[in-house]
Amino acid sequence: FVHPITGGISNINLFGAVQGEGIYRPNALTGDPNHLGIELLVPLLVLLPIYLRLEQGHRLRTPLAAGLMFGLVMQLATLSRSGLLGLACGMLVLAFPYRRTLLSPRFVVPLLGVAVLLFAIVERRGAFFSKVLETRLQTSGRGTDTHFLVYSFIPDVLAQHPLLGLGYNNFSVYYEFVTGRTNFGPHSFYVAIFVETGIAGALLFATFVVYLFRRTALTRRIGRRLAAAGDAVSARVRPLGWGLTAALVGTLVANAFYLTMSFYYFFVFFFTSFSPFFL
Repeated sequence: FVHPITGGISNINLFGAVQGEGIYRPNALTGDPNHLGIELLVPLLVLLPIYLRLEQGHRLRTPLAAGLMFGLVMQLATLSRSGLLGLACGMLVLAFPYRRTLLSPRFVVPLLGVAVLLFAIVERRGAFFSKVLETRLQTSGRGTDTHFLVYSFIPDVLAQHPLLGLGYNNFSVYYEFVTGRTNFGPHSFYVAIFVETGIAGALLFATFVVYLFRRTALTRRIGRRLAAAGDAVSARVRPLGWGLTAALVGTLVANAFYLTMSFYYFFVFFFTSFSPFFL
């Protein structure tokens, strides 16, 4: 059912095994649990501030709370360190305007519900989950080293091709002799930008990021003006602005070790959330 839709991997990711028992990580339609963990940042961080500002008794409060709880459980189930890093950075952004609301029952109760659910699952198989957590917290494994190794390619490439780099999608071609693989990507959006598009591409991308942050700032500014005018719609626009900002920050941070910003979902996020027609 899934394979015809994605055209790629359709089975759940098998991370490894503990005493013969498989460690499974959900990947949904993405093909990679780390990609799923990063992509989940958008709905989690965009919807959270909107949920926090919903009026008492609003018909969407319960569905949004349930959706956010489910999304958080899936985020944790991916075991994606990059996803959790992005989520933490996005929450730091939201902690500034919502520092009081994040201590309210509206936020704490669903979070405790997720914690109780996880405790009930982990408590039954403590040794298994302890080993899984220990594995994911290691910083000296082969996978972790690979994520940092690719950054050493940037100065080498810029020394030879500073302006335009190696060309789009040419990383695996030029570094096959180093990685030993014909389809090995740079495992970092920023490495890909510098290595494959050079300084020109990096400057263009930096301009694009500045534009995105200006759009989120515009959304927040519109929300403040609506609030000053007494317009009730400000309770949706301003939270949306903060949610977009948090999702953008979280995605930028998480892409230090992955390349999800080159996927379709990010362009859908951009065009639907930052389009002039939207605002």
